[in-house]
Amino acid sequence: MREEIRLGNEALAQDDLEAAEGHFQQLLDNGGTPIQEQIATNRLREIREKQAVPSTPPPPKRRTRRKATGDKTPDKTVT
Repeated sequence: MREEIRLGNEALAQDDLEAAEGHFQQLLDNGGTPIQEQIATNRLREIREKQAVPSTPPPPKRRTRRKATGDKTPDKTVT
């Protein structure tokens, strides 16, 4: 059953929530040590919380003006 935890963790690392959920559920269905089942239960809870939160796009970047590279405007100097 350690294999199911390993595969589930690898799927999570690749952001494949469906595959990860399947591996952890497989462990719970087939049984494992109490620690393995606790790990699988916790991972499934984390996955379901992630799935429940709608992904929001990041805020748009502010546009900045840049000085043209060929700008021939002389710099002001103090005399």
